[in-house]
Amino acid sequence: MVLKSKQQYIQSIKRLGAEAYMRGRPIEDVTENRFTRLALEGIGQIYELSKEATHNGLLTRRGENGARISAYCSIHRSKEDLVNRVRTARLVCQKTGVCTASRCCGWDALNALWHTTYEMDAKLGTEYHRRLKRYVALVQSKDLTCAGALTDPKGNRSLKPKQQPDKDVYLRVVDENKKGIVVRGAKSMIGGAIGSHEIIVLPGTGFVEAEKEHAVAFAIPMNTEGVMQVVNMQPGGERKLEKGFDKGNVSFGSSESLVVFDDVFVPKDRVFMNGEYEYAVDIVTKFVLLHRMVLGGCLAGCGDVLTGASALLAEYNGLSRQISDRLTEMTYLSEALYSQALGAAHEGQATPSGAWFPDPLLANVTKTSVTRLPYEIQKIAEDIGGGMISCMPSELDLKNPKIGAIVEKYYQGTRGVTAEKRLRIARLIESMVTGPGRLGALCMHGGGSPAAAQMTIRQLADLERKKDLARTLAGLSTAS
Repeated sequence: MVLKSKQQYIQSIKRLGAEAYMRGRPIEDVTENRFTRLALEGIGQIYELSKEATHNGLLTRRGENGARISAYCSIHRSKEDLVNRVRTARLVCQKTGVCTASRCCGWDALNALWHTTYEMDAKLGTEYHRRLKRYVALVQSKDLTCAGALTDPKGNRSLKPKQQPDKDVYLRVVDENKKGIVVRGAKSMIGGAIGSHEIIVLPGTGFVEAEKEHAVAFAIPMNTEGVMQVVNMQPGGERKLEKGFDKGNVSFGSSESLVVFDDVFVPKDRVFMNGEYEYAVDIVTKFVLLHRMVLGGCLAGCGDVLTGASALLAEYNGLSRQISDRLTEMTYLSEALYSQALGAAHEGQATPSGAWFPDPLLANVTKTSVTRLPYEIQKIAEDIGGGMISCMPSELDLKNPKIGAIVEKYYQGTRGVTAEKRLRIARLIESMVTGPGRLGALCMHGGGSPAAAQMTIRQLADLERKKDLARTLAGLSTAS
């Protein structure tokens, strides 16, 4: 099949009819619900951009059978592929201003599975990799959007999975026969699930033998019987249910869901891990390496949007010259994120499976910067915007027959800049800093916690080698 158009994608999600709820009510049509429609528009923009010839080689690649496919359905086969992964993330975030999540996480899940299933087949004599190859061919031929799902609800965090009073807080296999397996549990905070054709489930952590029922990986359509999702609300998310510009980003949005698996049957050909607990950590590690790297591109792209919005608001306020140093700082911070991500990609290595992964140390350095630098970008944007970023009239006030003229009078900017122009840009900044488009959660916990990244950096720091370097230059013996 040729690449889907944006409209074909949106209509395919509508036809899927996956069971979903939001604010206590079923979502009858995800294309009509304003909140979920914005999320679909965000993912749909990837389909739109992929059709543009200028993005050939970036948003499109050659698939396993040689046909041109969406890059989001591909396996990374070279250093250039990893570098383009970062470039793609920045481009999409520049064009949408949001985390589209699902195609991104599904892409990382496919690549993590490609490596780990290859390893399992080689060492255990399983047939997971052959199954995955068939699945990847399906995804590529139908240009599917796949949500990647790792995070379990976890229950009592002080207890290990085997100690939980309710074992379902870590998704698990509850039955098995010759045709497949039955799974029960949930995956939480799954980005873009509402706009996905399929969901690729991976283990969320490492397990011991007594917990092997939780060591499971599979992929199924989102409308599979027994799969249900609850679309999470975001800070200020109610505004996305309304018309107008009070939501900030008027064109695109993001979404996250709790995805529940109520005794769901998974056909054998869709199972890529079933009890091989020794490989659970490997698959998680490969996923987060890619995700921690690519976040540098994502946040650089969103940082570009926030920098542009801040520059516009300063211009509307007549303060362009006075804040040029702060705009320079915002640019520096975004480029620092981007360059670290590119470094992790450029230093990547191939695995025996043929899939490439970023340098582990640099990927985790990127993740650590992602937990810090975007907050500085946001802080500068708030500083430039002033008090109106946290308190300004609504669009409804501006359009009110009685008070609209008053709002126009007191919120107009310099040299004929209307109140609407100022309020639109201020709302966009507000959305990205504190509202439904807020980048904070993506920065802090996207791809895992800051503590996990710091721990990995500590493990890979190779301090003994560095001490030897210092001893040599100081004229000391290596035993000193």
